Amino acid sequence: MEKRLKIRIQLESPTLVGSGEGFGSLIDSDIVFDEIGLPYIPAKRIKGCLRDSITEVQDILNSVETANLSIPSKIELIFGKTGAEEPAQVYFSNLYIREYEQNRTWLRYFLESDNFKSQVTRESIQVQFTEIRQMTKVSENGVAFDNSLRSVRLIKRGEIFEGDVYIIGSSESNEAIIQTLNLACMNFRRMGTNRNRGFGEISCILDTGNEKIKMPEALCIS
Repeated sequence: MEKRLKIRIQLESPTLVGSGEGFGSLIDSDIVFDEIGLPYIPAKRIKGCLRDSITEVQDILNSVETANLSIPSKIELIFGKTGAEEPAQVYFSNLYIREYEQNRTWLRYFLESDNFKSQVTRESIQVQFTEIRQMTKVSENGVAFDNSLRSVRLIKRGEIFEGDVYIIGSSESNEAIIQTLNLACMNFRRMGTNRNRGFGEISCILDTGNEKIKMPEALCIS
């Protein structure tokens, strides 16, 4: 049995979803693009961010002695456990811009068409979704350090990315998994690098269609 949910992330500030690579001598830190130049957020990145988020929620609940929500066991069901024989029950897809497949089909056509290839390039597609910022390291007296100038490419504020989440296995544990994922999404507010410079502010929603997500009773206020 398989249950499909959707994760939706909106960028509230420019965001650097780093690829770990640069772009020649022009950009020191670049983001992740597909083969035609559309930015996306890798599934592995989202999985790691949500795991960090729910671990932070667990620490918060433990610090205020909230009733036991069995979050540790749900974390293992969702994200897996190192050395375990059984795989995780939840799988994540990459997150892409809205109407990704339709946009990619048309843009590929323009890229390959003799009539448009001089006007539509991979670089021109990237420019529509990104911006380049330059930063430098400054000393306490306001003087820039030598050779500290860096250029980074960021995804523009306001872009929305969507992806799928699949829950595999017994439906008996689905509700608890969904509750835990929802808490992770609610607490997930920043991602990417240079977050201390005002980048990477996001909002994250777990969409179950018409199904309402029940909050754990330990968090409900009567």
